[in-house]
Amino acid sequence: MEKTKPEYGVPAERARRREMQQAVAEYAAKHGLVPPLSMEELRDHAARVTSQSSLVDYVMVLLNNEVWRETVASIPYSRRLLLLPQCLRNFADCPATLDEFGLLCEECGRCNIGSLQALAEDLGYVVLVAEGSTVVSKLLVGGKVDAVVGVSCLNALEKSFPTMADGAIPGLAIPLTIDGCVNTETDFEHVREAIRLKSSVPWKNQVDTQAIHAIVDGWFAEPFDCATETERIAYDWLLKDGKRWRPFLLACTYSALNDGSTDFPADVRKLAIAVECFHKASLVHDDIEDADDLRYGQPTLHKQYGIPVAINVGDLLVGEGYRWIGEVENNAAALLRVASANHRTLCVGQGEELIGTERNRSFSAQQVIEIARRKTAPAFGVSLLLGAVAANAGPELLDALHTFSESLGIAYQIRDDLEEYTSGEAADLRASIILALTPTPEGSVPYSSNYENTGLTPQVRNRLDELMVVEKASQLLEHYKNEALRALNPLQSAMLKTLLRRVAAKMLDLV
Repeated sequence: MEKTKPEYGVPAERARRREMQQAVAEYAAKHGLVPPLSMEELRDHAARVTSQSSLVDYVMVLLNNEVWRETVASIPYSRRLLLLPQCLRNFADCPATLDEFGLLCEECGRCNIGSLQALAEDLGYVVLVAEGSTVVSKLLVGGKVDAVVGVSCLNALEKSFPTMADGAIPGLAIPLTIDGCVNTETDFEHVREAIRLKSSVPWKNQVDTQAIHAIVDGWFAEPFDCATETERIAYDWLLKDGKRWRPFLLACTYSALNDGSTDFPADVRKLAIAVECFHKASLVHDDIEDADDLRYGQPTLHKQYGIPVAINVGDLLVGEGYRWIGEVENNAAALLRVASANHRTLCVGQGEELIGTERNRSFSAQQVIEIARRKTAPAFGVSLLLGAVAANAGPELLDALHTFSESLGIAYQIRDDLEEYTSGEAADLRASIILALTPTPEGSVPYSSNYENTGLTPQVRNRLDELMVVEKASQLLEHYKNEALRALNPLQSAMLKTLLRRVAAKMLDLV
C-alpha cells in the first residue's frame, strides 16, 4: 500500500494517476498537440483537462510527457539521460559519496536508486543522481545526450520547463509522489516504464544541423566563375569569413519541412547563395554608413578599394542575389516576392534610423521597435520564408514564420541594445531602446546627440539607471520573445517547431 502525505499536487493513488495519464493521452491525440509546448500552452491545455486548480501543475507534466513520448521512444538509449534526485535515498544509512556531478550510488539495495541506475545503465543511458540542471545543461549543449528522463518534485519540474522548452529538449518527467526533500518517493514502476520506452520508428524529430552546416559550407568552398575584376571583388567578399547563418537557416527550414532530408535540390543551393549575396551586400553598405574600418579582423571593403567601388560591389551583390533566385525553377514568382518585400522593408528600416540620427531626432520606444521590425527582422526572416516557399509551404505557415521573424527580430535588437549598454560598449544611444524608454529622452537624460563631445558619461548612466531602463528593456525583451514563440503554436511540424525554438533560444542567449 502506498504511503500518503498531505497533497502537494500529485494524486496519491496509482490508479488515479493512471486514469489522469489516459485522459491526457486522449486529449493530446484529439487536439493534435505538437511538441515543443511552451509554458503558456501547457498551462492553457492543462486547465482544459482538469477543473481542479491543485492538479494543473501535475497535468502540465503529463501533457509535456505525452507530446514528447514518441520522440523520446525513438531516441537510442545511449543518447538519453536518466536524472534521479538524491532525496530518494535513505539518508540515515546511505553509504554513497558525492562528487562534482552528484551522488555516487553503490547500489546497496537500501533504496530504489541503485536498481533504477542499473536498469538504465544496462540499456546504455547516462545516469546522474544530482540536484539542479547545471550538469544536465552541459551534457545537452555538449551534444552528449538528446533526451532526458527525470524524476523530481513538481516545484523543480515546473522551474525546469522554461529551460527545456527554450532548448526544445525532448523529455519525460515523473513527479515525486511524496515530497519533502528527504526520504521522498515516486512511482517507481512508472519510472521503469519510461526508462524502457522504445520505438521501432526511426528518430526524425530533429534536423541534422551538423550535416547541414557541412553541406552549406561546401556550397561556398569553391570559387565562382568571374569574368571581370568587379565580379572577382564581389565574390571574394561573398566567400569571406562568416557563420553562413542565413544560408544555414534556409537549408534547415527546407529540411525540416521535408522530414529532415539533407538531399537538397539545386534550387535550395541557389537560394542559399542568394541570401548570402544579400547579407554580404548589406555588410558593405553598413560598413560605409557606420564608417567602420574592420570586418572579420581585416580592412572593410571600402577601406581596401574606396567608397565608390565598395558601393558598386554591394549593388552588384544585390543584383546577383536576385539573379540566383531568378534561376530557380519552382515557385520563382513567390520567391521573388518574398525576397523583394524583405529587401524593401529592411532598407526602409535602415533608412529611418539613418535619417533620424543624421537629423539628431529623439526616437520614441515605439519608433525604435518599428525600426527593429523593419531593419532587423527581415535579415534572417527572408531565409526562413525562402526555405519554406521552396518546400511548397502554404500561406498559413508563411504567415506564422513572418510573425515569428518580426517578433524575434525585435527581441534580438532589444537584447543587442541591452548588451551594448550593460557592457559599456554602447557607441551611440540615439536609436537604442535604452534611451527611448526614458519618459522624455532629451529632457530627462542629460545626453547630447553629439556623442563625440559627451558620450555615455557617468552622469548619463546614473540617470538611466535611476529610470530603470534596463529593467524596462528586459520586460520588453521578454514580451517579444514570448510573441515570437507564440507564433509557433499553430505549427504542425514538430521538426520545424523544434528547430525554430532552438533558433530563438540561440539568438537570444537563452541556452
